[in-house]
Amino acid sequence: MSTQMENLVTEDWEKKENLPLGLIGAVIGILLGSVLWVLIGQIGFIAGIAGYAIVFCGMKGYQLLGKKLSKTGIIICIVLSFLAIIGAEVVSLGITAYRELSEYYSLTLGESFSLLPELLKEPELVGAVAKDLAIGYILSIWASYSSVKNTWRQTGGK
Repeated sequence: MSTQMENLVTEDWEKKENLPLGLIGAVIGILLGSVLWVLIGQIGFIAGIAGYAIVFCGMKGYQLLGKKLSKTGIIICIVLSFLAIIGAEVVSLGITAYRELSEYYSLTLGESFSLLPELLKEPELVGAVAKDLAIGYILSIWASYSSVKNTWRQTGGK
C-alpha cells in the first residue's frame, strides 16, 4: 500500500506543469467558487467557506488542467482568488441593486450594473462594501490558510 502511495507522489512529482492550461483551469475553478460567494451574498451573509471554495476550486482547476500544482501555481491561484472576491462582491452588489431598484423602476440587470459607479459615490454604500470585503477576506484567509499551507508544504519544487 505504501508503495502505491509513493508511486502516486512520484508520478505527480515527475509530471511537467502546463502553466497556460493551469491558468485556464484556475480561472474556471475560481469562477465556479465565485458563484457560491454571490449566492451566499444574496441571502445576506458573508461566509469564509465561500472564500475557501474560491481558493480551493482555483487550485483544483489549476491542478486538473495544468497537470501539476507548483508553488507558482499556488501563488497564481491566491492572487486570482483575491481578485475574484472583489469581482464576486461587485456581481452580488449589482444583483442586489437590481432587486432593490426594479421594485420602483423599469430596469434591466445590465442597467443596474451600469448604475454601480453612481451608487458607489454614496459613502454609506462604499463603507458597507469595504466592510463586506474586509470581513470576506479575513474569513477567506482563516478558512483557507491551513489547506493552502499543507498544499504548499507538499509541493516540493518550484
